[in-house]
Amino acid sequence: MNTASGKADGRPRDDLGSHLDGNLARFDRWAAAVLLTVCAVAVAYCLGEATDARAFATALSVLACVLVASCVSGALAGFLFGIPRLLAQGDPAVASPSNELGAASPRARIRPLVGNSNLEEISDWITKILVGLGLVHANEAVSTARGLAAYVSTSGLRGAPASDLLVMGVGVSGLLIGFLYFYLQTRTRITLMFFATEDVQDAVVVPKADVDAANEAPIVDEEFRRAAIAALSAGIGFPTATVPPLPADATLLGVSFDRLRTSEEFAAWGAAQARARNFEAAETALVQANALDPASSLILRRLAEVRALRGDIRRAVETLREAGDKAPHKWRIRRRELFHALYLPMPDGFTRALRLADGLMQHPEGSLDPMVHVWRACAHGQRHRWLSETSGAESEKADARAEALASLARAVDLSPDPESPARVTMRSLIDSSGNASDNDLGDFANDPEFIEAVDPARG
Repeated sequence: MNTASGKADGRPRDDLGSHLDGNLARFDRWAAAVLLTVCAVAVAYCLGEATDARAFATALSVLACVLVASCVSGALAGFLFGIPRLLAQGDPAVASPSNELGAASPRARIRPLVGNSNLEEISDWITKILVGLGLVHANEAVSTARGLAAYVSTSGLRGAPASDLLVMGVGVSGLLIGFLYFYLQTRTRITLMFFATEDVQDAVVVPKADVDAANEAPIVDEEFRRAAIAALSAGIGFPTATVPPLPADATLLGVSFDRLRTSEEFAAWGAAQARARNFEAAETALVQANALDPASSLILRRLAEVRALRGDIRRAVETLREAGDKAPHKWRIRRRELFHALYLPMPDGFTRALRLADGLMQHPEGSLDPMVHVWRACAHGQRHRWLSETSGAESEKADARAEALASLARAVDLSPDPESPARVTMRSLIDSSGNASDNDLGDFANDPEFIEAVDPARG
């Protein structure tokens, strides 16, 4: 199982790795060019000042030692300044989101090995000491550096003209190159090595079969939804119950949020939490899954379901709209958005629902779905009620009535069985004794044409 997301910042991880390697390679070439330039200057100086081969070799060796020593000193400083701080077990900074959500098992936080943080602590102390001393004794540091350059010039280069400046230049160049090179190496390659080591310990091996099973299983209990429609206890199919937890959910519920890595793992963990009715934890996980895989319409559909279960209908509708935009060929997403839009406040709800219904009427499959026509009738029923409450024009109310009646007639044509879900829903919507919140056609409860269209036997 992968322990890292396949995408980040919208780009595949392989591309990010290639981009990093390319930048480091360019810096390597730049550092090598600077070092070669310093060496060339040192060789040219030695050739100009040396009187014989022995003096040339001596001077060049001295400058080489200065360069190597300064590079090593700079490298050590760069390593100490760049070393990452690996958060230790129990550190408050690693508090898991799942702990706040109350969804993780305490056993999931236990690791057999914890990274030794002594080196990080030492580097932290040394860098603070160096920075503090450098700020307080900046003038003395410059004087000391000049004294060292003069000493090397006198004892190693026999006091040749401008030799102290050359020693100072070689030393400073080596120090800066060593610092920058090892700082970047520590912040990139060495840091990635540390993280890889930590990931080996942190990785929770969730069987792929459990992740797939959790992602494939539904969240909302469709059978309960149909029973609710028939019993008139939950309106026109609004999600009111979740399916029972799966065997795979037990594994996922024992994993803490901060151990998840891929979008599939976050989505599966969120689905498991939703089936366990931990809706806040489920929404958090699905939001993270969407961030890792923003192109997935399935994750957005699941997120919309969870938000609807939490009663956040407006955000559920907006999430479905986003999912539909990303998968325009999946007309059922718009169908679900149409249904949820009916629960938004008027007039925004029925306005949005009518726009969606008219769009589905143009789809070869959507136009043959009887529930689309039922929900379109509901939208016009809401429109009729809103016009009545706001003293709308009689012509507009007549148009809303006619459109609602036509949609119901079309739904009956597409669903001739009186016990089909569409027909049962139609009867519940026009029955004034039913659920008031879903009585979208209540204005027509005593209208003979609607009674005849919805329930010919009653008519």
